[in-house]
Amino acid sequence: MCSHLSSQLKRAIYTSFFSPPQYHYHFHYHRLLRSPLSTQTRPQELPFIADYLISSFGFSLDRALKASANSSLRAIKSSARPEAVVKFLTDTGLSHSQIKSVVSFRPALLGSNVDKTLKPKVREMMEVGIPGEVLVQLIRYNPGALALKDVPARLRFWRDFVGNNDKALLKIISVNTFLFNLRIDKHILPRLNLLKEYGLSNKDMVSLFEGRSCFCYHLDSISQILDLIEEMGISRGSGMFLYGLKAMANFCIGKIKSNAEFFKNTYGWSQEEVCAAFRKYPGVLQLSEENVRSKMNFLMSKAGFEARSIASKARLLRCSLEKVLIPRYTVLSTLQSKGLKKKCSLSNACLASERRFREIYVVPYEKDVPGLSETYAAAYGGKAPV
Repeated sequence: MCSHLSSQLKRAIYTSFFSPPQYHYHFHYHRLLRSPLSTQTRPQELPFIADYLISSFGFSLDRALKASANSSLRAIKSSARPEAVVKFLTDTGLSHSQIKSVVSFRPALLGSNVDKTLKPKVREMMEVGIPGEVLVQLIRYNPGALALKDVPARLRFWRDFVGNNDKALLKIISVNTFLFNLRIDKHILPRLNLLKEYGLSNKDMVSLFEGRSCFCYHLDSISQILDLIEEMGISRGSGMFLYGLKAMANFCIGKIKSNAEFFKNTYGWSQEEVCAAFRKYPGVLQLSEENVRSKMNFLMSKAGFEARSIASKARLLRCSLEKVLIPRYTVLSTLQSKGLKKKCSLSNACLASERRFREIYVVPYEKDVPGLSETYAAAYGGKAPV
């Protein structure tokens, strides 16, 4: 993404953000955002803003009354200010459904002064070089950012962190919106320093934050996860350490250990075999019990594997049962039954790319086994993969 806006785009953003609010549109926006009225019995005298939240955004009576007690909302007696905020968010690029989501998450935003609070905040961000596209996405995914202090400083930090790569910044903002709300000095830097101690580079950390991460955990919890990865046999600084951390990023220690116990109790794996499987495929401890059972049952009953031997071939468990394991096993079985390929490694066949699999196991045998492609397609679900 280009880091500088064209003059036309800048002019369009400034025009929409900083032109005087058009209050005569408020009935238009009110109608566009109107949801069915709450069916709850209302008191005869409702605060104006409570009635507005119910009729315009579908709030329940209890939620509307609770929101109306907020100091920034309780003094509102007309729709002028909330409709000005709605228009501002619309001009910023949010859809009506997104605005409803924003208001549902943070109703107090409707009490903001567009000219004194929202526009200056956006202007401040633009003046430090934040592209309009990034601002739109930031507000869309994290409307609470408009209420944060030091927003420009936070944006500068994260832009520097991702090397001024706005595409990476947008991905982090959309996936891990909470990161932007954490204080740099108190929350972010201690976590970054801890990850550096375990050998993660800045590039590794950017990659980690582009997916949902454990970064919101308490520092001690993150440290426990990092230590557990080492205990499982992946040394810090190695190429696999990042993959191990990504695999555990959304799981608490208790869930990880519970998944490990499942393999021990159900399939007789030892602790060493669980660790070996984790080193082969860190995502093995992410899989649901149902997912594991279906694949293990197939590998044991159809492909002839022993339960404990699968630990050393754990990458098979990352393969789709319907799209990889069954159709490719069907092809290998067909070739073996015809005596055309006596030594067929299911692991090698299933871990190969689609193109490589067809080059090795399908194309060379189509003349000797008429209909082999059709057999593969039927096992895949009626249509051969491309």
